[in-house]
Amino acid sequence: MRRFSAPLAALLSLSLLSSCQTAPGTGRSNFNIVSADEEKKMGGEAHPDILKQFGGAYDDPGVQAYVAGIGQRLVVHTETPAAEFRFTVLNSTIVNAMALPGGYVYVTRGLLSLADDEAELAGVIGHEIGHVTARHTAQRYSQAMAANVLTGVLGAVAGAVTGVSGFGDLAGLGANAYLQGFSRDQESEADQLGIRYMNTSGWNPEYMATFLGKLRDESRLEAALAGRSPDEVDQYSMFASHPRTIDRVKDAAKAVDAGPQAGAVGREQYLARIDGLLYGDDPAEGVVRGRVFAHSGLGVRFEVPAGFRLINGAKAVNAGAPDGALVRFDMGPEAQGDMGTYLQNQWAKGARLSDIQAIEINGMPAATGVTRLNTNKGAMDARLVAARDGKAVYRLLFLTPPNLTGQYRDSFRETTYSLRHLSDGEKADIRPLRIKIITTKPGDTVETLAARMPFQDHKVERFRVLNGLSDAQTLTPGLKLKTVI
Repeated sequence: MRRFSAPLAALLSLSLLSSCQTAPGTGRSNFNIVSADEEKKMGGEAHPDILKQFGGAYDDPGVQAYVAGIGQRLVVHTETPAAEFRFTVLNSTIVNAMALPGGYVYVTRGLLSLADDEAELAGVIGHEIGHVTARHTAQRYSQAMAANVLTGVLGAVAGAVTGVSGFGDLAGLGANAYLQGFSRDQESEADQLGIRYMNTSGWNPEYMATFLGKLRDESRLEAALAGRSPDEVDQYSMFASHPRTIDRVKDAAKAVDAGPQAGAVGREQYLARIDGLLYGDDPAEGVVRGRVFAHSGLGVRFEVPAGFRLINGAKAVNAGAPDGALVRFDMGPEAQGDMGTYLQNQWAKGARLSDIQAIEINGMPAATGVTRLNTNKGAMDARLVAARDGKAVYRLLFLTPPNLTGQYRDSFRETTYSLRHLSDGEKADIRPLRIKIITTKPGDTVETLAARMPFQDHKVERFRVLNGLSDAQTLTPGLKLKTVI
């Protein structure tokens, strides 16, 4: 084996470097070792992971069909009009869009809430279609595989050639591998393709840049809601995975040379379609109302300290404070033995817990203990609380920078003992929030309309961002706007 390792390395290197295919969207030949059939397999196997990570498909056939219709209208004006694409609205509050290889394209209902017309949505979907037709994911995957294989082969010169194990398992990657950020050139390329598809499909391509402006405003609002500087870009924003700027999108439009920026906007029909759209948390996954998280299905609720912002996720509920303190709520496996044993031997197995105490939280047997953890934010003091409710185990994890632990002792204790069962009346009161389309009347102002929305803070800012209204913009009678009820 050693005798042939060097020639084999050279042969495999040559094979990889000569693997070029033409991307239909761009017409350019790029390094790519993944066939179109393999791309479909990759996307098909990652699709369930996307659904799991983003709350599943939104349960509204009308909205799903509407979004798919916009997507298919764009597809027929691509370089591969007969290609099979699958469009899905995800049941997630996060404002995002993404695409998997093989034609799987996703937008979240959070994004649908923020968009204001068909042209903006078409710009988002067209951009994602552009990533598919340019075969960006396959190119990125091929480059990574080439680097890994060549590294493994070169290392094998001193031994057996084993660096290519798993090379043929193209569909074995999880969805996260496909959602890593694209390069700047790939994002610009997807913009150019999306603008081309918008233009030939009859939508005004200027609105791709318009929606990016709304994304920027939404990101600034999210930062403010979390107690951070509005100049920060929120990590959950579409900006995080699509690092583009309005100027770059405008440059992409010039590169396409689509002619006069005309075409449909489709605001009236878009607003009619999203009237009644679920807004914020799905009650089936629990809801955040200010500082309270309540879950009618589990029948429990708890409240975080003042200054913390709750975010409901697919696997856990997290709350953060501007000073770095964190609270996390989730459910663990069924407890074996008493709760002190669960804490030490099941949840925190391997950690050095101290001050383990058996407690009772509103009728639920529980235990608590403390330790210090090394995190990506440095050393953090951790208090763990686990409570048994029948077979269910509820867990609260409190994290603080060591210099703030004493400051939060009482407020974290209050959060611990705020965990309790909901009454039947409280369960019945947990109703979903929805988008409602209204028409402004004489005397309506941003302030008066915003005051009616069911939020505890930043009402005016939320209303302006929801409707794409500038800080100085005033209202006139007869204007259709979105609100939340």
